[in-house]
Amino acid sequence: MQRSSAEVKSRDRLVQTLLVHERVAGLMIADPFRLAPTQIAWRLLGRHPVPIPARKFATGVVSPLRLRRRDGVGEFLLRRSYADYDRRLGAGSRKLGLNKPAVITTNPFFAAYAPLQWAGPTTYYAFDDWAGYEQHAKWWPDYERAYKVIRARGHRVCAVSRHLLDRIDPTGAGMVVPNGIVPSEWQEPGIAPAWLQALPHPRILYTGAIHFRLDVEAVRQVAERFSGGSVIFMGPVVSRDVGRQLSVIPGVHMQEPVESRELIVAVTSNVDVCIMPHHRTLLTESMSPLKIYEYCAAGRPVAATDISPVRGINDHVVLVQDNRSFADGVEQALALGPIGEDDRRAFIAANSWARRHDAILDLALAE
Repeated sequence: MQRSSAEVKSRDRLVQTLLVHERVAGLMIADPFRLAPTQIAWRLLGRHPVPIPARKFATGVVSPLRLRRRDGVGEFLLRRSYADYDRRLGAGSRKLGLNKPAVITTNPFFAAYAPLQWAGPTTYYAFDDWAGYEQHAKWWPDYERAYKVIRARGHRVCAVSRHLLDRIDPTGAGMVVPNGIVPSEWQEPGIAPAWLQALPHPRILYTGAIHFRLDVEAVRQVAERFSGGSVIFMGPVVSRDVGRQLSVIPGVHMQEPVESRELIVAVTSNVDVCIMPHHRTLLTESMSPLKIYEYCAAGRPVAATDISPVRGINDHVVLVQDNRSFADGVEQALALGPIGEDDRRAFIAANSWARRHDAILDLALAE
């Protein structure tokens, strides 16, 4: 299954925590299936995986290979595929001397169909409702079936939103653990780049993928209401059609996506208001919008579509309901002004990834 960039980053952060966490006495990291011909070619070219740093406890990586790039369709193929994956992980666990280790997986097919006879309690860490992605449409019945099997097996479920947890409806223990932030990134705001300083106020920012979830009409309302200001989009264009529609709206500035976290922090910290004008869908109701946490970590007031994962994050987040103009929400957020410095730092501390990971381990390691 293809993974979202948010899932990959969050999974990698969890691995980094597990490598040093005091409650972890042994760790096996399982890569997703790799395409065998590609991996063999890379090895022949002398390109090998970067080894993980040495630790005081047993640590290893298992990288299963297979001949097809994507999962098969249907329960029979998925069971066969993930039984094979499970055998390799079981062998890796025994090699490391792990005794019934707790398992945390972000793959619903693995959680559903891996036999896991070698393992202890299994926790499915749910980032997205995969049955809501159009590009995964042929697997939708399989995801629905996998949720039922996860439920029947009594696996523990950690979901990034209440809607997603309710969707899976686990019979085992369940917990909502939303996305978090890296406190060290957000302590100091940084200097606004020259291109941002040249734009007129109010500066209205959206960060993240330019995707079909964006409400273009809401953006148009904002650009018209604040025609003397700047509406800035900074992120990769996933939907060319949405990107094209945004680019022709007067006052909208499409910036190239950047990898530099320092630049993202500097830009976010030096605008007047941040926005999240998303359509309300099953997919957006299931997500935990990382951008909202980053907007608040930067101390910015926010206007966002009123979806359940955004509620209660911070009182400087203005929720815009369906029957209301998004531009009104932006105006209200601007009137609130920035989050006070003491409150901003308190928000960063309360929503760190370290706290999120502690909560996940509380669930995964519970007796």
